[in-house]
Amino acid sequence: MARLARFGASGQQIPSLGLTQGLMRQSGVSDRIVGLSWSMVPLTKTPVNPHLRELSDSPIRPIHRKPLPALTGVRFFAAMQVVFFHYGAGFALRHNFSTPLYRLLDNGWTSVTLFFLLSGFILSYTYEGQIQGGQNRRHFWQARFARIYPVYFLSLVAMIPFAFSSGYPNAVHSAWQGLSVVAMVQAWNPFLPANAQIWNSPAWTLSVEAVFYLVFPFAVPALEKASSRVLRIAAVSLLLLIVFGHTMNPTGSSGTLFFIPLPIERLPEFLLGAIGGIVFLRSNPPRYPILFAIASLLGIAIIETTVHGRWVSLLAIPFAVLLYSLADGKGFVARVLSSNTLVLLGGASYSIYLLQVPVRLWAHRFLSRAGAVDAVVSPVLLVAISVLVFLAWEEPARRWIRNRFRASQKTQRNPSPAPVSPMNAP
Repeated sequence: MARLARFGASGQQIPSLGLTQGLMRQSGVSDRIVGLSWSMVPLTKTPVNPHLRELSDSPIRPIHRKPLPALTGVRFFAAMQVVFFHYGAGFALRHNFSTPLYRLLDNGWTSVTLFFLLSGFILSYTYEGQIQGGQNRRHFWQARFARIYPVYFLSLVAMIPFAFSSGYPNAVHSAWQGLSVVAMVQAWNPFLPANAQIWNSPAWTLSVEAVFYLVFPFAVPALEKASSRVLRIAAVSLLLLIVFGHTMNPTGSSGTLFFIPLPIERLPEFLLGAIGGIVFLRSNPPRYPILFAIASLLGIAIIETTVHGRWVSLLAIPFAVLLYSLADGKGFVARVLSSNTLVLLGGASYSIYLLQVPVRLWAHRFLSRAGAVDAVVSPVLLVAISVLVFLAWEEPARRWIRNRFRASQKTQRNPSPAPVSPMNAP
């Protein structure tokens, strides 16, 4: 195997940069796009593409595409916005914060749409041209399971003392409810939409993502066959559906009005991101990415501080522009998001998102006598714990599961010879 160098935001080899870089190197973070489970899938031919880096000189040539560190860094801010929505919106309302600040906190849940867009973008960027066929689809699903389930499982374990307590608003009341959460299907039932929130309420998004992962290996090969013009028309159509259909708004959603399963309702966001990833691979990057990034950030700030209600769906537009403008890694905003510290925090963003409720509940249990101290301490504890979980649990568990899958596949390809019975021995 060819040696893989560690790459910075510009793709150049970089030396050790102190504690943060050391932690990243120990966890294997800097050897891939941080926080994302990149699957090396054998190809029959290597696409000619400036975003590709060859990693192997073996007859079957698995490849990596160039890292997109800015998209990893932005995940930290998206995760923290959801955290401040859960931790701070009610506090801001009770203490009469200014309307713009309150709306900024109260609209924090909208970053879930950014995650859905980002998921589609990264997966299509990674797997475009590499996911056809049953074997490659199986590899993709195995990689996704190894990526998301260890922290998902850890978050459920951390919630056990609360989730089965009658005083907890999202308590588990039946074995079927509990099994649906363990199996990540709690958000699939359109007739019981409240079930999506049980046990660990933010985990509903992983149940939605599970459907995205089932659809992805069949959707992307179809999208690859479309011309760039058709893809752009499809992207605009999906964007209009999200904005005017208000699919990202949880209040009065079609999931409760028309019995459309929640994952299907949110699927346009994921598909829009997936189309964006393919268009990005086919097209030249924006000429002035910093202008697009600043304009999209300004649009996000204006909408989130002034709009309340279903028209926050307008955020889908600047969200999509922001991801596309950051992907190439050029411009001041992208370089800041590509810093080692933000890339590490972005890698831990998945843990931040899933552990926010258990960390807050445990902090409140131990610090309840200290008044509102737990509300201040919880976010700091959450980030610190999430970085440790990312380095010491999430990444090692992901590698262990992937290795188990590989070992199982090798055994299936090369079964041990059947023992020879003494009666049939020559």
